[in-house]
Amino acid sequence: MDSDEGMVENPRLQKEKEKGEGKGTGTHCFVVLGMKKKRPARSYLHHICAANHWRPPLFECYKQDGPSHHIMFTFKVTIEIQDALSNIIECYGAPHPKKKTAADHAADGALWYLNNIGYGINNQ
Repeated sequence: MDSDEGMVENPRLQKEKEKGEGKGTGTHCFVVLGMKKKRPARSYLHHICAANHWRPPLFECYKQDGPSHHIMFTFKVTIEIQDALSNIIECYGAPHPKKKTAADHAADGALWYLNNIGYGINNQ
């Protein structure tokens, strides 16, 4: 997908922009044996895919913009949901100067979507 047409922005991220925060944390908390742990969104997304016996998420650097001394990376994550109907989800993150942060931002959007359709860790 080369254009931004038809893309839906994560409502949580849109609220952050309205507040002036502009960046997601890219980390999520979950409980393991009664202890809260923080993990990067990418790791959490890998965990959900493994728990549901799906292929691992595919992260791609979708776009690089800016001058060579201040490159901004935009990542895309693709997830194939293998249920009765096979669905492919693509989520795009906002531009960030670090590749890991950009990938976490894309994973954050995918996690939001998966949670809303019932595939979050708490829903299993």
